[in-house]
Amino acid sequence: MLKMRFSLISAFFMMFMSMSANAVTGFSEVNNELFDKAHLKNILEPGTLHYSYKKQSFVDGQREDTIDMVVTNIRNTGRRDTHFEFFTDEFKRPYEDRNDQQGNGVFVLFLQFDIHEMQRLTGGDWAYFQRKIRWAFAAGADKKEVEIDYQGKKVKAVQYVIQPYINDPKNERYSLYAGKYYIFTLSEDIPGEVYQVRTIVPDGKTWQEGDQFLTEEVVTFTGYDPL
Repeated sequence: MLKMRFSLISAFFMMFMSMSANAVTGFSEVNNELFDKAHLKNILEPGTLHYSYKKQSFVDGQREDTIDMVVTNIRNTGRRDTHFEFFTDEFKRPYEDRNDQQGNGVFVLFLQFDIHEMQRLTGGDWAYFQRKIRWAFAAGADKKEVEIDYQGKKVKAVQYVIQPYINDPKNERYSLYAGKYYIFTLSEDIPGEVYQVRTIVPDGKTWQEGDQFLTEEVVTFTGYDPL
């Protein structure tokens, strides 16, 4: 039953990705960068991308875990096959392999996990939260250039921030999460290009780096190992 539920969620996100892949010129930059870019083009041999997961939550406490994405079948077209080990032990998610991919699906699967968690925490419908995220991507994001640490060096990256629920007239039904931030950090200088996906539930109406928060979840790229 659990696997069926996640397959249905995956189908909705795949539909969104398919629509994005055929987007016309002028579609939002964050949408194009996340859903329509060949993040895996710099993976030139089979290998495993490693990500760490860290959570600090006023509801669930603290947790750390790992996410691995195995990349195989390197094609001249730039597409690759991917297999995910998404979390471990009792937290492991039953995500199916994603073959013939050009984009890095780690953020898509994290968003699937996130909307499932939003449903659990609020009693709302995951499809409702998915639509809000989808519309936020279509509307565009706040963008800034940043630097990240990779292999002991500072490399250039771009960060996009959305708040999918902030202007929802129905957000009083889940007011604690109405101001939730989604932060995506991308760099062409790291394998797979997706450096970090981060969510923040602020302890107040707004949040900036260094402020207190109610919940933080972070997926961060930690390295790449050839097979």
